[in-house]
Amino acid sequence: MTHYFKSQGVRIAYDDVGKGAPIVLLHGFSASRRLNWKLPGWYDTLNAAGYRVIAFDARGHGQSDKPSDVESYRPEGIAGDTIRLMDHLGIRKASLLGYSMGGRNAAWLLANYPKRFDAVVIGGTGLNLLATEEARRWAARGYKLTADNEKTESLAIPAMVPLYHRVTRRGGRMGALAACLLGAFPNMSAKDFARVGTPALVVCGSKDTLAGSPVPLAASIPGARAVLVPGRTHLGAVADPFFKGAVVGFLGHRASKPVKAASRRVASRRGRGGRTRASTRA
Repeated sequence: MTHYFKSQGVRIAYDDVGKGAPIVLLHGFSASRRLNWKLPGWYDTLNAAGYRVIAFDARGHGQSDKPSDVESYRPEGIAGDTIRLMDHLGIRKASLLGYSMGGRNAAWLLANYPKRFDAVVIGGTGLNLLATEEARRWAARGYKLTADNEKTESLAIPAMVPLYHRVTRRGGRMGALAACLLGAFPNMSAKDFARVGTPALVVCGSKDTLAGSPVPLAASIPGARAVLVPGRTHLGAVADPFFKGAVVGFLGHRASKPVKAASRRVASRRGRGGRTRASTRA
């Protein structure tokens, strides 16, 4: 069941699935919570590991509102929605997993709200976070704002038309995506992470030329680790079992362990007879 809340006047759609330690999932550009997380099985993977999954559609995406002004997509807005959703749900502290644009937002949140998170996974974002150029780079790729930016074809150059059409078929708006790219992709550097003590993991595909290597970004974050997903490109890494295993291994398995139940049985036998008998069954 889709839930909604208002953040700075923007209606945000989100899922809240399972019980346990909360983890917030942030999806990539032009995707949605469904495409990045639900369909590739992340809800099930994290629920099975004992996590309560909270995933939302970033402003400008999916079922959330889609403003067309650049200022709506500054990190204080698009990344800050995470903090406002946590406050809305009464969650003081959570784990955080972001991919691509969501990874950038996760990095910004790590630098600005480190005490709100138990652990942070920055996926599909590496060297590019430290080396991104100004907004002109995105305009050159076919994203630009015009006086009539709420229209569709006004933003498209021929090379980008197929992507625009795919996004609009899923309910996207080109003006909103253009504004998002021009507002939500700031540079960061080691000095932004200087006071971070939260455990962090940076994960990228070994063939991800868009994100770049995770090693320089991890080196910029005190105590962070870097992982390469073998043979995966930017789009291929997010659903890879190796990636899922690395994330769950890093975060920790929060589900009840069978040994706890076994311990309770031993205690019960002790209570009845005062002594226990060794068992050869596992």
